[in-house]
Amino acid sequence: MFAAQRKAEILDRLMAKGNVTVNQLAEDLGVSEPTIRRDLEDLEEEGKLKRTYGGAVTTEVSTFEPSLPEKVVHYPEEKSAIGRKALSLIETGDTVLLDSGTTTLEIARNLPDMEITVVTNSLQIGQELSSCRKVKLLFLGGELRPTTGAFVGSLTESLLSQLNVDKLFLGTNAIDLERGVTTPNTTEAATKRAMIYSAREIILTADHSKFGKISLVKVCDFADLDVIVTDSDFPEEYAEVFEQNNVGMILSSAEQYGKEIVND
Repeated sequence: MFAAQRKAEILDRLMAKGNVTVNQLAEDLGVSEPTIRRDLEDLEEEGKLKRTYGGAVTTEVSTFEPSLPEKVVHYPEEKSAIGRKALSLIETGDTVLLDSGTTTLEIARNLPDMEITVVTNSLQIGQELSSCRKVKLLFLGGELRPTTGAFVGSLTESLLSQLNVDKLFLGTNAIDLERGVTTPNTTEAATKRAMIYSAREIILTADHSKFGKISLVKVCDFADLDVIVTDSDFPEEYAEVFEQNNVGMILSSAEQYGKEIVND
């Protein structure tokens, strides 16, 4: 394979996944790791990617926001496994705030009918939990965004300012080593920050496809998080950064992926 073909393949994979690793590219493309590193150096000089330890990420800042039905079909098994794993952090008597999102929706779908209070701004999560008899459900009103099925805006933030919850399960569109947690919409980002302020413990739930990407608006830094629940395909260079910021890490589906890491 010629260099131009390799570089085109690297960019295709980067656009699809958001990040690539040197060792995986070398194995898949049948060349040495030094060759891949030179390709990445050339592409970085052209402004087409940003090199990281062991690989590269996209440099594109995304303002695109897929709708909820579009997001549901992406990595459903990983999201379901993350949702189930996140349940281990919920105890009887907790007050839990569930942010809108396809991964947090999986928490609601797998949540047993137990004596907890759930606060949510998600229309879909509210519908999912409406038949539970033991779960006390508090619905945050506000302006409904049809794209995400989330109630957001000043009214939602006003309601959040009156609440103190034990645990927030936060969703996101993008996670970057330098820019932290980001999302495409300014109003939704402000609502997420209000959620963070109202919670004692902040738990980010995100599958591996969210890593190495940057959306338009910053939500928070890694230092604002307490725990992240993800799958084991996440870029490994993030593990050290999470540890430096005292962020605990839980990997879902130990049975499927063969490993589980928790950093206290």
